[in-house]
Amino acid sequence: MMHAPSLHRLDKDRLLREFAALVEKDRRDTATLLAYIAEIDRRKLYLEHACPSMFAFCTTRFHMSEAVAARRIRAGRATCRFPCILGMVARGELHLSGIHQLAGHLTDENHQEILRRARHRSMREIERLIAEIVPKPDVPSSIRALPIRKSETQSSIDTDQDGGSTTQPNNPVRTSVKQKSRPVPLAPRRYRLQVTIGEETRNKLNELQGLLSHQIPDGDPAEIFDRALDALLTETKKRKAGLTDKPRRTQKKKGRGRGIPARARREVFERDEGRCAFTDAEGRRCSSTWQVEFHHRVPYARGGTHDVENIELRCRAHNQHEAEVEYGVGFITSRRRSGEAHARSS
Repeated sequence: MMHAPSLHRLDKDRLLREFAALVEKDRRDTATLLAYIAEIDRRKLYLEHACPSMFAFCTTRFHMSEAVAARRIRAGRATCRFPCILGMVARGELHLSGIHQLAGHLTDENHQEILRRARHRSMREIERLIAEIVPKPDVPSSIRALPIRKSETQSSIDTDQDGGSTTQPNNPVRTSVKQKSRPVPLAPRRYRLQVTIGEETRNKLNELQGLLSHQIPDGDPAEIFDRALDALLTETKKRKAGLTDKPRRTQKKKGRGRGIPARARREVFERDEGRCAFTDAEGRRCSSTWQVEFHHRVPYARGGTHDVENIELRCRAHNQHEAEVEYGVGFITSRRRSGEAHARSS
């Protein structure tokens, strides 16, 4: 086995080549492991080893974590019903988490179509697929007070799948800790979102419910949230990318300036569809929308212009990567530390 210090001496091409080989081997080994788990489970061989279940066998005898054992056993049982899953795992077309999610929804009649649609899909994409297969009804909008605890200073607004009585705008709300959340698919084009907000945000919601009461009589937070997103999205695109229904005509300034003209930002943002346009040697595009920035193909510091042809969108990671390639890791690191020190002192 090669240890980390030895890996440090590998050139990048060999490192990536060997990593790809290890991934392929891991997929084949995972498929084989699932087949063994399924067969041991089918024969109940765990009983001969003082274990009452396959789960206990995996966790106590082989020290798998509870989550890993449950996922592998569920996937193994699914391969007994639908052996084609093993080939998909071995080829890297389907991951264990995906099988775990899909297993309860596969039938003799639908498994071929569902598995075909699940190929190379992420967990979020598989969640959306399941929402199509077994759609759930919309959850009722609700605002619920959470218990007060020490050192907690925010209040809660929940869109909870368990429902609950809808609180009127003037009802008091207790405080709670903020929780991160993401939309969870319920049915095609329908999602559940649960968030926690502060007292000030709760007050803003109350005010909007009153101001919009003629248009939204029931004060539905979901509809207010949608309208607020529309307004914020329009404002943010205008500020970040110069996107507006009525762009101003700007006169060219003499000399060079660091600021990219709004016209150029607008054209680049629309051309690159608001996504990172970094493309690797094999033509694969990044396409991330997270922290996208404007990037000069020929750096501004080296005489690059603000022409649309010289500007592309980059996610922050690829923007920093290309800066390090252009100027060197040491220079960029020192500039970054200098900027951080200046920010702390100001």
